[in-house]
Amino acid sequence: MDQIQKQWSKLSEKDRKKIREALKKIKKRDFENLNRKKLKGYDHIFRVRVGNYRLIYFDDGEEILLKYLKKRNEKTYREI
Repeated sequence: MDQIQKQWSKLSEKDRKKIREALKKIKKRDFENLNRKKLKGYDHIFRVRVGNYRLIYFDDGEEILLKYLKKRNEKTYREI
């Protein structure tokens, strides 16, 4: 089981619903009302804040790849 699936299995249904909605918006490239930021030092890596969770993904304009789904803590951005 990869890291994203493992984290997903630990989520409450309420958090899953919020994250699912954010993922749909990212897929459609509808970034309005998303707390989205480009990560410093990276050209195509972004994060979206969904409550205490962070969706970190790669977007080069052609494809979108979810890299991490993590609960926010002091180590969240060190593993990128």
